[in-house]
Amino acid sequence: MFKAKFPSFKLPSSPMRSPSPGPSQRPGPDVPSRPQGTPRGPPLQDAFDQQPRGTPRGGPSTANPSFWSRMSPGGLFGSSPTKQQIKQDVTTLQNTPGGFIKPNSLYHSTSSAAWDGMSKTGGLAPPTMLSQQGIIRKTGEGDQYSAQAGEKNFISFGQGAQGLGTSRAYFKQTANSASYSPHLYSDAQLKAEIDQSKKLLSNWNAPEGKAYGDLVDKPRVQARLRQLEAEQSLRTNMPGRETPYPLMFDFNGDKLNAKPMGMGPGEVAVHGPAMFKDNLQRVFVPADRVADMQSRLNTTLGPGHSVQVLSFEGQTKFLEQQRQSLGRTPNNPAHLALRADENVSSNLSANEDKRKFFYDMAGSDMGVPTI
Repeated sequence: MFKAKFPSFKLPSSPMRSPSPGPSQRPGPDVPSRPQGTPRGPPLQDAFDQQPRGTPRGGPSTANPSFWSRMSPGGLFGSSPTKQQIKQDVTTLQNTPGGFIKPNSLYHSTSSAAWDGMSKTGGLAPPTMLSQQGIIRKTGEGDQYSAQAGEKNFISFGQGAQGLGTSRAYFKQTANSASYSPHLYSDAQLKAEIDQSKKLLSNWNAPEGKAYGDLVDKPRVQARLRQLEAEQSLRTNMPGRETPYPLMFDFNGDKLNAKPMGMGPGEVAVHGPAMFKDNLQRVFVPADRVADMQSRLNTTLGPGHSVQVLSFEGQTKFLEQQRQSLGRTPNNPAHLALRADENVSSNLSANEDKRKFFYDMAGSDMGVPTI
């Protein structure tokens, strides 16, 4: 999450969809017209069972289906254990002392694929610190949309109501996008991505420091390849592993010294680790993964910890109820959170198309037209 993340962007006329910029996008130059690479294949439904948006960003999901469909109106409450979990979580959030959304709360979304690293560190740590400890990043956006290549020396959080909305957008992106969650690629697609990245690097002949659209350069392709190869290694060495799922951390920010970045809505930076034991308040996961996350926390923190594990669907239902009852006004934190979620989600989808376009441009220059 970096300040170059939400520029205005227009695609040339082509089979690719021109993304609709969100309200928070800033004006920027048009992308020059360049030939497109060979398309990857027919559009597919994503991990939330939604219709495809723009350029396909992955293959058939290996994640459990119907997560997003469970959040349809009227389908959240009922007699099943999952629906009862959601109903219980709405009540928990309604009864939170002082209210659920607090100005000092910090939110961060990632994937359970990173849990082994987090359990080793005892919390979240900046990517540069992970590298020093020999922990390979397996998920997340990394430097894909940053103003420059290289792992970050801070953790990006969303703070307060708008920051919650930003984190919600990343939660959904983690479930949707193979760019964030390589486990969403089929085996064949993963191999193709790795082979084409290697071919692009072996043919790289751009001037030193050259970046296509400020998004695609040699160091970032190398970082992307490491992430893809880490996923491939997991499939080889742990063929029966549990399918990763998105999760959102809710930290008490009183002791974390967060600094505003002035980028995405409510976005702040913490230059240091955020330890679970001292700061973590809640973890939000898909409703059918609540028990699994409770077990993970018990192992990492001990069975007497006070961290709540709640469903993301329950959080969504709570926010929707609050927006309906308190109105779509700037004084309603729930409305601010849902509005930021909508805007950032639109921007992230546009960025995926933008990154694809500049990968195609780099591939065309290197004689590797499909990437």
